[in-house]
Amino acid sequence: MIRSLKIRNYTLLKDVSIDFKKGFTVISGETGAGKSVMLDALTLLLGKRIERYSIDKTSAKTIIEGEFSIQKSKLAFFEKHDLDFQELTVIRREFNSDGKSRAFINDTPVLLNVLSEFRNKIIEIHAQHQSILLKDEVAQFALIDRLAKSEKELLSYQEELQKYNQLKMELDLIQRSGSLSENELDFLQYQLEELENCNLEAGEKEKLEQKISILENIEGVMNVVSESEKYLNNEQGILSQLSSVKRKLLEFETFTELYERVASVIIELNDVSSNLASLDNKLRLDPSELLVLNNRLDVINKLLQKHRKDTVAGLLIYQQEIKSRIKLSSSSEMELKNKKIEIEDQFLVLQGKASDLNIKRNNILPFLKKEVESNLINLGMPYANFMAAINVSDSYHKFGNTSISFLFSANRGGELLEVSKVASGGELSRLMLAIKYISATLSEVDILVFDEIDIGVSGEIAALMGKMMQEISKSTQLIAISHLPQIASKADEHLKVVKSVIGIETVSNVKNLDKQARIEEIAKLLSGKEVTSEAFENARVLLSQ
Repeated sequence: MIRSLKIRNYTLLKDVSIDFKKGFTVISGETGAGKSVMLDALTLLLGKRIERYSIDKTSAKTIIEGEFSIQKSKLAFFEKHDLDFQELTVIRREFNSDGKSRAFINDTPVLLNVLSEFRNKIIEIHAQHQSILLKDEVAQFALIDRLAKSEKELLSYQEELQKYNQLKMELDLIQRSGSLSENELDFLQYQLEELENCNLEAGEKEKLEQKISILENIEGVMNVVSESEKYLNNEQGILSQLSSVKRKLLEFETFTELYERVASVIIELNDVSSNLASLDNKLRLDPSELLVLNNRLDVINKLLQKHRKDTVAGLLIYQQEIKSRIKLSSSSEMELKNKKIEIEDQFLVLQGKASDLNIKRNNILPFLKKEVESNLINLGMPYANFMAAINVSDSYHKFGNTSISFLFSANRGGELLEVSKVASGGELSRLMLAIKYISATLSEVDILVFDEIDIGVSGEIAALMGKMMQEISKSTQLIAISHLPQIASKADEHLKVVKSVIGIETVSNVKNLDKQARIEEIAKLLSGKEVTSEAFENARVLLSQ
């Protein structure tokens, strides 16, 4: 869960600190107050690229920092990227006025793709017309597999698919390498030897860049320590000068008090000098280490440029391809025939795994249909018709040999069409909520964000949506931006974004509302700027329900 979010110098948010708690948090505020800006800041923190126009040009930096409580189930992510695991993890991004940024996880510099991977593991953000769950096939497959508990079947299928693709690649290499000339073979052997001598490892380039960044910073600190020691201890240094002063003062009894004060300063500076020396020893950097790392990075970059690859993983794949081509360069027709038989056998295995996966997925579809339609009835759509359609194809991809579509009709007798083509804004919101209500307890993410998904609904339907969000928040931290009093009243915490003019500047702040302030805010949401006594009473009733 997210514990806190601090934003400095990002558009209207000049210095904002927000604390979040478990359960359901609602965020309200007038249009243009900065609610979506706050959500943008959260997505920036977790890897989104910034638009340069949103950076405050008058300040040194835009800084966004968040604290997250992390479950041990996420430990593999930290081990994968060689990061210290902390249950209270701090993420920070800093942006200069030119748009350049730095990112940190627990004070360790990381690349944006690492932040994005972290984001995908802890948070889902849904906005009206932009729900990944309703439009992205990958997210839909993930939902079906969680409900069907078919992750093991999917993994088994993917392992066989990898074997199948490897065999097809080997067949292609056999076919292409049969006509290699002696010069071509010599050249491939030279390339292979060059790559093998480098002992490359996947992800090595990124690790080197991180280590170099850290060591370069340490070198700067060491320079400061060394300069400080020099100013204190050389022949013309502070300690030498003060010792001379002390000797002079000792000659005159009238300066006894000054003598003692100077002596005290010398003792304190000697202690500082000792501490600096100790720190210098701790930070002592082998000058060759940074040189070795930079040289290694230079070798990798030259290989990437030479072979036109983007990553070390790409070089390793190319290395394997070369090795296979050399090995197979003298392959016979029999080898070609045997490889085709091997591929046919592996394809039968792959078909079987795909069939196992499809059976398990299809078995859960009636349950999904029943539960979604039941939830839609509770959300005021008694005639809604929903179906997840899985269609088998001849193409075998990462998620099987099928495609998936979410089909929907809001009206009795209506034709089932793809959700994105038929549902209105309010219908999309309710459909997405109905599905999330089913899958919330199975989701791997810890935080769920709804950005005004309640647009297009009101009254009793809004109250039903609020209750459903309340239920979801029992298993997942839920943050919702909403204008609806029926939803705001169901939250455990209520934050309000307030815009004000200070001098010539417009700024936004975030307030955590107490009980009385919540009554006032919900009354405003009910009746507008002119708040009536009836609106106050209705607000109290909503909060008490």
